[in-house]
Amino acid sequence: MRIAYFTTAQDKQEYLKSPIELNPSNQVFHSSFIECLSLTNELDIFVLRSNAYGDKKTFTNKEENLSWNYLQTKSGKFSNITSQISLSKRIKDKFDIAFVDTMNARCLLSARAYSKKNKVPLIYIVTDNPYNITNASKFKSKLLLNTAKKCDGYICLTPSLNSLFNKSNKPYILIKGLSKNIDEDKKSPVDYQYFFYAGTLLKKYGILDLIDAFNNLNKSDVKLVIAGHYNNEDFKNAIQDNDRIVFLGNIDNDLVSRYENHSIANINPRPFMEQRDKYSIPSKVIEYSSKNSLIISGYSSELKNVFNDSILWIDENNSLSQRMQEALSSKKEMINAAKAISEKEFSLEVNNKKIQDFLSNILK
Repeated sequence: MRIAYFTTAQDKQEYLKSPIELNPSNQVFHSSFIECLSLTNELDIFVLRSNAYGDKKTFTNKEENLSWNYLQTKSGKFSNITSQISLSKRIKDKFDIAFVDTMNARCLLSARAYSKKNKVPLIYIVTDNPYNITNASKFKSKLLLNTAKKCDGYICLTPSLNSLFNKSNKPYILIKGLSKNIDEDKKSPVDYQYFFYAGTLLKKYGILDLIDAFNNLNKSDVKLVIAGHYNNEDFKNAIQDNDRIVFLGNIDNDLVSRYENHSIANINPRPFMEQRDKYSIPSKVIEYSSKNSLIISGYSSELKNVFNDSILWIDENNSLSQRMQEALSSKKEMINAAKAISEKEFSLEVNNKKIQDFLSNILK
């Protein structure tokens, strides 16, 4: 099956060269989803980038059965609409089906224009409530919701997201997240013990809570390693002059996996919020689950039902500080339990079959 995939995620080579900060969680999720689809399909990925990337407007990077096609688009609230429709006309090939990341207006408008022009079925990948997107205006959030109504099917993270987007009761499946197998032979990138976090460096996602909890940890030979984006003043001030905290900036997925695989524990410090819990799943936790390390995470009702007690949950009875202290004692049985669940529920192979069955029904 030939698939067109509209996204802002980039291949490893381009991601590392990006002149603007990219969301690593979005990058990891869509890269994993693309890899999952590529197990049994041929993909053309259409990466829509703003003019912040300079003069190199259109080019293609090829790897096995993937073609990463980079297309430059105009920036601006209203110029987007006409430019995306125009851009979609530059895609000459006919595909069996198209996928699109619904959290990006450029992608959504281009995919819809391409689908309509070429009569190609369109699947929306829904990973969050648009009103939860960092720095998104109400105008943009409303645009995303209103635009995401005309399609042939949905792939959503949660039932609530399907209810929010899928008002016409189109075919859908739930994919809570994806985990990838790791290369067990790759050694730790450092020679010290550490806790690890990779993600957004904003207060609302718990990064300052994590730093406070680590500073209260009575273990001078252990470090906190952080990778991520949105490097803001609050974060800079919190780690200033602290040689026990190592900030890596944005790093590629392979290096992230190596850090995850050799940490004392991988941490998702995001505080629980009922509204966020309804629509959002911390994909970071699923990414962590295939690694040889403990997981400490803010509460998620969807994931608690899956992982049960194989994760050290942060809740009203167990603070982040307590969980970090607890993680210093080896808990191999918890690690093995989480990995077994990850392989059964979230592996690329398991979800590829689920998606292929879904697409077969769409294309009947």
